[in-house]
Amino acid sequence: MTLNAEEQRALDATEKFFREPGESLLGRASRAVFRPVEALTERLVPDRVLELAGGGVEGVLKGIATISDKTLDLGGVLREARKHAEVDRIEELKDQPLKVVDTIAEASTSQGQLLAALEGAGCGAGGVALLAADIPLLFGVCMRTVRHIGACYGVDPELPGEDVIAFKVFELACGGTQDRYAELLEIDTLADELDGLEQSQRAEKAAVLAGLFMSREAIKKIVSMLISRKVFQTIPLAGALVGAGFNYLFVADVAKTASMVYRRRYLYARAKVRS
Repeated sequence: MTLNAEEQRALDATEKFFREPGESLLGRASRAVFRPVEALTERLVPDRVLELAGGGVEGVLKGIATISDKTLDLGGVLREARKHAEVDRIEELKDQPLKVVDTIAEASTSQGQLLAALEGAGCGAGGVALLAADIPLLFGVCMRTVRHIGACYGVDPELPGEDVIAFKVFELACGGTQDRYAELLEIDTLADELDGLEQSQRAEKAAVLAGLFMSREAIKKIVSMLISRKVFQTIPLAGALVGAGFNYLFVADVAKTASMVYRRRYLYARAKVRS
């Protein structure tokens, strides 16, 4: 492996991030405050809201899985990148210095946090009536942020299978602190497998993977996890503040994990090219 000192320190930091059982601020808050609420979620939230939220999340996933996906703004990523480097395509960011791609990723993170906070405040003000809309919207912002961060590190999010990898990154961010490194290695294996295939083979493999990973069981898990942590939005007056604050912190956590995953992928790719 051939990395300069700065790159090696960055790689060591990503390894430490996934190997050590550290928890974010939101993770600690969720464990201390929100976990007891999970048992009450079904009673606090009407079945119709749970059903609509699940349908919304499924719709987001289906949209991401199609070529007509409109959630990405790769032009915006490139515009931000051109403030720091001369690039014409997302793939060219793989060749940019670490400091440049880190800076671009930070800008994507900030944009995602702002979008999530605004969306959370709007839906939070509507209480339980808008909770079903809030869940898929927040999930959509998270997935958009993850995929944009991947693009900042030179990964084309429109390649077949990259949507599945982004979904696995989201799951990793939400999965707590147990076996995070093992989950990271699964993402590595998936990315390596897809990168080793011809375009047509990759598309076929991606279709199979989407069916396996983006299942109804996965959707149910996402909805349950998010709603159990957002039920306080149903409280009159407090809903907007809770919604904005939670969404902001949640996207920050997801973006941190995504940055570490794609930063690591970027660094290993650079080392491979130089070896």
